[in-house]
Order: sequence, then structure tokens, then C-alpha cells
Amino acid sequence: MKEVFLALLSALVWGTAPLIFKLGLRGEVPPLVGIFFHNLAAVLCASVSLLMLRESLQYPVRDIALISFGGFVSGFLGLLLYYKALKVGEVSVVAPIAASSPLWASLFAFLLLGENFSLSKLVGTILIVSGVVILSLSKQ
Repeated sequence: MKEVFLALLSALVWGTAPLIFKLGLRGEVPPLVGIFFHNLAAVLCASVSLLMLRESLQYPVRDIALISFGGFVSGFLGLLLYYKALKVGEVSVVAPIAASSPLWASLFAFLLLGENFSLSKLVGTILIVSGVVILSLSKQ
């Protein structure tokens, strides 16, 4: 039950973030500068947390390299595209479309990691794609 509460809380926090980003990007701040300050804030908060919790940073290089590459892909490339979309688009359209990432994660996990792709995952994927199409068409 704890994991459900934490997942719902994270969804609530992530649900407020696009509004904050949009407000910050309404002015003259370009998306790349927005990403810089977004990630700077995250690094500062993580650094303070690591120090307070006395977490070790000694882990296998391969694991750290993969996590770092994932950070580049999502924390830079993904955010840059997301911020550019928020800069020119409506939060109510951009955020749900960007939230279709579980669709891609499931597909890539099936194709690249050999994970199971059950009927329920297929139905869920179809629902996600349908929602993205409906949201995309609602702008027209």
C-alpha cells in the first residue's frame, strides 16, 4: 500500500510541475536555459540530501554510466523537447501527450529486453495511443 501512496503522491507532484514550467517559460526564458536551472535545482537538492543521509557514491561504473546516459536522454533531450513544446503549446495538450512515455517504455522493454507484453498491456497501450490522438486532434 505504501508504494501506491508514493506513486500517487509522485503523480500529484509531477502534475503540478508542467504548470510551474509553463509559467516560467511564458516570458523570455528559452527552453535550454530552463533545463539548466531545472537540473541545477535537482542537483543541489540531491547533493544536500546525499550529504544529510550520508549516502555512498561508490557503485559499479557500468551502473553509473547507464544511469548517466539515461539522465542525458531524459534529463536533457526529453526535457528540451518537452520545454519547447510547453513554450509554444498548451499545458493541457502537451502534458498528457508527454505522459504517454509508459507506452514507449513498454514497447522498448518488449522489443529490447524481451519483457512480456500481455493482452492487458496491449489494451492499455491502445487506450494511451487513442488518448494521445484525441488530444492532438482537439487542438485543430
